Amino acid sequence: MGLARFARAPFAATLRMAARVNLALRPREYRYVFILSPRRSGSSLLAHILTSHPDFVGAGETHTTYKTAADLPKLVPRTCQLLRKLQLDATFIVDKITMDQYLISDDVLSSSLIHKCVILIRAPEGSLKSLMNRYGFQENTALGAYVSRLETLARYGGLLRERALLVEYDHLVDHTDATLAALTRFFAVDPPFTANYTTHKATGKMGDPSANIFSGRVIRTPGHDYRISAAVMTEGHQAFSKCRERLLISGVLPASAEREGSSSG
Repeated sequence: MGLARFARAPFAATLRMAARVNLALRPREYRYVFILSPRRSGSSLLAHILTSHPDFVGAGETHTTYKTAADLPKLVPRTCQLLRKLQLDATFIVDKITMDQYLISDDVLSSSLIHKCVILIRAPEGSLKSLMNRYGFQENTALGAYVSRLETLARYGGLLRERALLVEYDHLVDHTDATLAALTRFFAVDPPFTANYTTHKATGKMGDPSANIFSGRVIRTPGHDYRISAAVMTEGHQAFSKCRERLLISGVLPASAEREGSSSG
């Protein structure tokens, strides 16, 4: 295994160098797009939908840390490395961020270099059970991670406002055509996004590792058989509703057909 890593090292270095050269020679900058969500909320699915469009490129969750807007170009060589490509021919470059540690500064989201973001949230039952299944969390640990991330996303909404689109996981899988139409309008692209997507070199390695992501289409995956207490579910629903309300009040656009006029209370 050590020998294999040694053999791959020159190739990885070549990819990084080529990506930097291509970035320097590129006539126009990439438009940076972030998918911002909690873990286990369908972000890998959404990333594959976006990056299957000819105008978009991305490798899922790259674990790139953005302390300042000057860190954004680091996404290009990292994406080249993960996709095993020397050049990225696209207008939009996508990263998905599911943990607070990778997006440290509000200045990044406030920067004009960020084109647009999709804020993806999922109702608590599916998210909490998936966190418990994937990471072995107890329900209170899963709840803490879920609530904390929703609070962060609500704050991000106040920075992004109309540069962000709110997508709910259940709406994506149950009303796929309507959600994809909203995404198409939001990014103003042609052709439109479709429910079928292509996989790539990073599929299953960066983000969702399950077999579900290899299906190549939007499907509702089977739930996990965990019991969650009523108190935890109540707190989870309260956090979800509060996050959703704060995002809409901030001016974040809803992908659902229902455009709520949230009160300021």
